[in-house]
Amino acid sequence: MPRSSVAFTREPIGIETLAQAVSRVLTPEELAATPVEVRPLDDGAAAQVVMLDRVVVTVLRPRLVPAPAELTRVYGAVEVPSDARWTTDALTTWEPEGVIGVRLIEAAAVACGGTAVHLG
Repeated sequence: MPRSSVAFTREPIGIETLAQAVSRVLTPEELAATPVEVRPLDDGAAAQVVMLDRVVVTVLRPRLVPAPAELTRVYGAVEVPSDARWTTDALTTWEPEGVIGVRLIEAAAVACGGTAVHLG
């Protein structure tokens, strides 16, 4: 079962944001030594970051933040920034490389004016 995270942001997280997050999370030395691919899936329905032939994060297409009642029903009692307009689900593995995926979704969320919440 993958680890589930959700980002609540002012701007939608796109594939360009993920690519920029890779550059912020990994050091220049790590980038030089590690093959990294950021790839769209299913005509943009999702994007993946792959390192050393392992998926570190899969990010689904952003959606508008639902009404408060639906937000609570789907995500429970999470803290959502009051100015968040977009919600983006992300999945990482419980393997060690999943930690990099968590850091990537956190960096992408901050770049888009928001925060990431890890649901388990």
